[in-house]
Amino acid sequence: MTDLFDRFYLPEDVGISSIDVANFLLECDKIHYKLRTLHIIRHGKAVVEAARYPFRASDKRLVYSVSKTFTSTAIGFAVQEGLVNVNDQLLDYFPECKDLDMDPRAREITLRDVLTMSTGHERDTVGDMCNSEGTPWPEIFFTRKMAYAPGEHFVYNSGGTYMLSEVISRTTGKSLFQWLQEKLFEPLGITDVSWDVNGKVNTGAWGLLIAPRDLCKVGVFYLNKGLWNGQRLLSEEWIDEATAPHVPTLEQGCAGWGQRYGYQIWENSPGSYRADGAFGQYIMVFPQKDMVIVTTAEEIDGTRVFPLVEQYLLANLTDPQKGRDAWTYEHLQKVLCQWETPAVYEPSSSYLQALLQDKIYLLKSVDSQEQHRLRLQMANSRLAIAVDGIQSLESSCVTDRHGETPFAIEIPSNSPLRGPEQRSRAWSYSAHHTWVDQDTLLLTVCWRETGHYQTWKFQFDGEKLFLWITDGVKGMFQLFGATSDRNVCFRDRAFVGETQK
Repeated sequence: MTDLFDRFYLPEDVGISSIDVANFLLECDKIHYKLRTLHIIRHGKAVVEAARYPFRASDKRLVYSVSKTFTSTAIGFAVQEGLVNVNDQLLDYFPECKDLDMDPRAREITLRDVLTMSTGHERDTVGDMCNSEGTPWPEIFFTRKMAYAPGEHFVYNSGGTYMLSEVISRTTGKSLFQWLQEKLFEPLGITDVSWDVNGKVNTGAWGLLIAPRDLCKVGVFYLNKGLWNGQRLLSEEWIDEATAPHVPTLEQGCAGWGQRYGYQIWENSPGSYRADGAFGQYIMVFPQKDMVIVTTAEEIDGTRVFPLVEQYLLANLTDPQKGRDAWTYEHLQKVLCQWETPAVYEPSSSYLQALLQDKIYLLKSVDSQEQHRLRLQMANSRLAIAVDGIQSLESSCVTDRHGETPFAIEIPSNSPLRGPEQRSRAWSYSAHHTWVDQDTLLLTVCWRETGHYQTWKFQFDGEKLFLWITDGVKGMFQLFGATSDRNVCFRDRAFVGETQK
């Protein structure tokens, strides 16, 4: 059995211009689009794998709502096994909720309505779910305010996707993750993947941690209508039904992108579709072009990339292959190498380095009960920070240092990390620091698997330490006035500490 990435081909071998790929990457830079990785597959051949330093193509990524497409795929396998039917009423799978006081329309919601984000709810139910204190999530879903008849109106509803995960657990006797391991991940050779949970149920709508290469495999699986290496895994009928546009989204979109919605799958321009996650995580499938494009990014408006995809990656395709050209190949390779070039920073120092060696600070949050024990070690260009004996960060002032650590002070993420799967694991990071002045140290941490950066600003004042932690993703949300639930904090975090006597 061959692997999709056993060999990389020249773009020209599948009718793509190397110049167009290079110009796409350069244009992303020009408009300051924070693209992290890019993969292009055409005619079953991998032709581009790009990763912006310090991100790596091998890193798993928290793909946010791309998770939803995996959840609908799990429903497809359950339909194929005869365990569920999309015309079933959702409430039939939750008999404990039948006596709840709910809008009569909520009793009519079908699995199809949930798959197409047309449950009839006034707004997304997931915020109330995540903010609940002990109330079962299905009970919250069924009792939230309805504004439409089921199937009538598109309202994005991550809470509904969670309900699909519950349906999988209840009908298969396995978690969503276990079900997909058996039906999808193992057949596709996807081995290093995890999914957040609420109790024992996978969150469904978010929380999937998976490598970009594995996203490509799923894209090719959809492109080939449920076939993988010649083996039928999921019916062609389901793939066609899931990817067909079912409901209008009322989104203006870009050049027609995103105006209609399938089964937890967005329409691109007519005839193509995508799995879509926050900040620009996309599996884009173009059946007429026999092509899959996968991106990861850190963008508040990830859709800014769509015009560039159309202009540079789709407009100039040919069949058969294009002629090879040494100059165009060299040009693309130069751009790709520039993407991978490690950063080098101007050295900086402070007299405090000698005084802070092995210093221990007891930190207290300025607006909560949160407390931490922080230890500093410094030598030459290097900095080591330990928090509560759990979180360990190593940094340099001249380059990035790379490592893995669990967290004591929360890493940046838009996902409510409720379960032990995410909270207990070690996360990959790259970090560097600089002395802004003799008393101020700025540490920059790239959490490569979330795609986001975090800055730690240390202000030293005698025996006191003031620490501000700013997450790039949270700053983006705060700029647009977003509110947070109890699991996600969209603001700077501030601590005050003194040295331990």
